[in-house]
Amino acid sequence: MRKLTTYEILRKELTRGIITKYSVTQFCKATGMSRGVFYNTYTGLTDLFCKSIQAEIKTHFREYGDCQSNKLIFAFLRQIGNDRLFYTNIYRLTRKKHTTHICNQINRTLFTEMQKHLFNSDYSNKHINNILLAHITNWIDHGCDAHVLDVYTDVAIILPKQKDC
Repeated sequence: MRKLTTYEILRKELTRGIITKYSVTQFCKATGMSRGVFYNTYTGLTDLFCKSIQAEIKTHFREYGDCQSNKLIFAFLRQIGNDRLFYTNIYRLTRKKHTTHICNQINRTLFTEMQKHLFNSDYSNKHINNILLAHITNWIDHGCDAHVLDVYTDVAIILPKQKDC
């Protein structure tokens, strides 16, 4: 049987229900990692959460990289909707102290991946990225209550048409 990755264990931990507190100790216990190894790898929980989401963004763009932008973004929104508890818990656990840091890091990763995707395009990646991130953050902040199609419809008009999957 395949061993779960650190991020898979984190996902499992943060999808058990609404979480109001989560600690390094809880994470280390779930992963079997010592606190020393944790702090040699991450600066804290916010760093772990951020790197987990960044890894998801990179994986998603790698898997859907040959698709049109609208298909790539719709699949990304659908993934967030399907994993709403994970994203909502991270958002709630970081929003008081570290929201700016995690949002800046995720924004930078999303920008880089969109830039790779829109290479040779006349579209403004910064404009697309800012609107997309604002809609995703607002959606997560409201517990992903809106249907994924509603969120997608709001952002679809800014997405360029590209090559087919």
